[in-house]
Amino acid sequence: MAYQHKLLLRQGDNDMACGHHCVLMALMLLGVISRDDLYEVELHERLLETCLRGQSRYFTGCSITHIKEQIAPFADQVQCRQLQRDVATRTVEALESDHVCLIRFSSDSYTHWVLAVGLMYADDKPHTLLVLDPLMEGIPLTPWNALLEYWGTKKLRNTNARWSEKATVEKVVRVGLRSRRGTAIQLP
Repeated sequence: MAYQHKLLLRQGDNDMACGHHCVLMALMLLGVISRDDLYEVELHERLLETCLRGQSRYFTGCSITHIKEQIAPFADQVQCRQLQRDVATRTVEALESDHVCLIRFSSDSYTHWVLAVGLMYADDKPHTLLVLDPLMEGIPLTPWNALLEYWGTKKLRNTNARWSEKATVEKVVRVGLRSRRGTAIQLP
């Protein structure tokens, strides 16, 4: 749930819209759009632009460039950056500082985007990323529906209610709200 609305968006079995769904979930989780906004008869201009850019890649999938293009209409509110060095450590830092991360991984059978929304620790070290996977159903009472286990090791596994499989991280995009420097905190 984000702002009293369901957050998880599901992709279909025959599309490659996982990246687009992750962009929309990230924008909802950051409070930039609401789920109700997605069902308006006339989408507001920036959301319409994001959806049109995402829909153009619906059956072909998204690259980093396409992810950034979809977030661009909200650039005044949201920052989007590909992590290129020390990806495992910087992903953990991003999640610990109220950012979310779109993660593209591959397995033996496909390439897929998920939205990392949290961390699980083992022995005081980050061990598992908690993710929203648009390919999987929601799990009642949890804010995630899949895991990327053994984060930061060569034993990475994508685990969900249906299966657990080896995975290889290909790309990570950190997404977060822009800081409002110089803006006074409003007191009640």
